[in-house]
Amino acid sequence: MTKHDTPPLQGVRVIDFTTGIAGPHTGLLLAHHGADVVKIEPPEGDWSRRLGVSVNGQSPFSTYYNRGKRSLALDLKHERGLRLALDLIRGADIVIESFRPGVMKRLGLDPAVLCARHPSLVFLSVSGFGQAGPLAQLPATDTVIQGYAGVMSLNRDAQGVPQRFPMILVDVVSGLYACQAAMAAYIRRLRFAQGAYIDCSLMQSALALQAPALVKHQFERGRPTVMYVPLGVLATRDGFLSISVNRDKHFVDFCAAMERPELAQDPRFRELSGRIANEASLMDLIRVEFARRTTDEWCQRLQAAEILHARIRSHDEVLADPQLLQNGAIDWLEQPGVDGALPIPNIPGGPRASDYGVLRGAPAVGEHSRQVLIELGVDDATLRDLLERGIVTAPAA
Repeated sequence: MTKHDTPPLQGVRVIDFTTGIAGPHTGLLLAHHGADVVKIEPPEGDWSRRLGVSVNGQSPFSTYYNRGKRSLALDLKHERGLRLALDLIRGADIVIESFRPGVMKRLGLDPAVLCARHPSLVFLSVSGFGQAGPLAQLPATDTVIQGYAGVMSLNRDAQGVPQRFPMILVDVVSGLYACQAAMAAYIRRLRFAQGAYIDCSLMQSALALQAPALVKHQFERGRPTVMYVPLGVLATRDGFLSISVNRDKHFVDFCAAMERPELAQDPRFRELSGRIANEASLMDLIRVEFARRTTDEWCQRLQAAEILHARIRSHDEVLADPQLLQNGAIDWLEQPGVDGALPIPNIPGGPRASDYGVLRGAPAVGEHSRQVLIELGVDDATLRDLLERGIVTAPAA
C-alpha cells in the first residue's frame, strides 16, 4: 500500500481494553490498517509499560505494541468511569479485551450483555486458556503456554532439555490470529449486518502455530524423524551457519563445496532416506568439515553451489543490513522520552510506521484522555471534575 492509499479500516472505531502483549498486538494491527483505536488503560497504565527495561513510562513492548493508538486513562472501577466506557462502546465497531474470564462482567462490561445490546458489535476476548473449561481461570503467560502447549518440546538443547523460545512467541502469534479473526468478523458485519463474539486464547493459538508438527507427530506414531539431512545450524571456525539441503542433486553439490565428493556416492548417504537413517554419522562428518573454514569462506562456497544457507547474525548486523534498509523494512523513529531513534519494523501490507503521523510514537498514559472525552461530548466542567477526582487521568495540559 502506498502512502496515499485509503486505509481499509479508516473510520472503524476500536475500543481496546487489552494489556500485556497479545491483545495490544491485535490493537496495533487494527490501527496499522487505519482503525481509530482508543486504548483504555488504568491510571497507572498498562502493566506492559513496566515489563523489562522501562524509560519514562515506556518499555520496549509498550513502545511497539501501543503505536498508532490513542490512550484514555480511565478508572473502570468507578461508576462514572464505567459509564464513560459504555458510552464509548456504544459508538464502537470492535471491542477487544484481554482480562481473565469473568473480569469484564464484574466490571459491568459483560460481553454477552454488550453483544445483545449492540447486535452488530464485534467483541474479541483474548485470554490464556479460553473463556471456559477447567483451566480458564488460571493465569497464563507466554512462557507458561510455551510449556503447556508443547512448543518447548520442539526446541531442545544439546542435552535434550526443552527450552523456551527466547521471545514472546505465543503472545505475538496470538495477536496475529486474533486480528485476522476480528477483521473477518468485521467483513461479515459489513456483508450481513451480523456482529460476533470471538474467543481467542493463547493456548489455541499455540496449537494452531504447531499444526504441522502435531500432524507430523501422529504420522510418525510418536517416533520423531527429521524432514531431511543436512538441515540446521553448523559451527564454523568463527561463527555459525544455518543450512538446508533437501534434494539428492543439492547434496551432491553440497559435498562438492565441502571438497568431499565421495560422501555423495557413499551408499549410506546417496539417497534422502539413507541420509535420514544415518543422520548422526553424516552430521558428525559435516561438522568436522565446517569447523575448518570461516563463515565468510563457507558463504562464498555455498552461494557458488546454490545451496540454501544463511549466516547466524546478531541484531546489530540485521539492523545494518542494506537489503532491509533499501526495502524499507525498518523505520528509525523517535519515541518521546526515550533517547535516540528506535528501530521499528514495518508491518507487511500497510503504511510504513513513519507514515502514522502524530500517532507514529506510542502514547503516554492518558495522553489523549481529554481529546477522546471531548469527542464523546463531555463538557469542560465535567472533564475538570473527572480529572480532579482521578476517574480520568491525563498529562498536564
